[in-house]
Amino acid sequence: MFDIRIICDPADEPDITQALTTAFDCDPIERRPARDGYRVRLYTKAFHPDPATLDHSTDA
Repeated sequence: MFDIRIICDPADEPDITQALTTAFDCDPIERRPARDGYRVRLYTKAFHPDPATLDHSTDA
């Protein structure tokens, strides 16, 4: 398990959230305003995926 914090443009938030939830088993992603008043901060705890559930169809 590890913590992730991302500071991003609000327009990028949906793509980033999708990428995180695709790559990792995540706790709910918390959204908070960044200090600059424009960007957002995303926080979550992520877990490495279970190797037994990974898709190895591209392995040679």
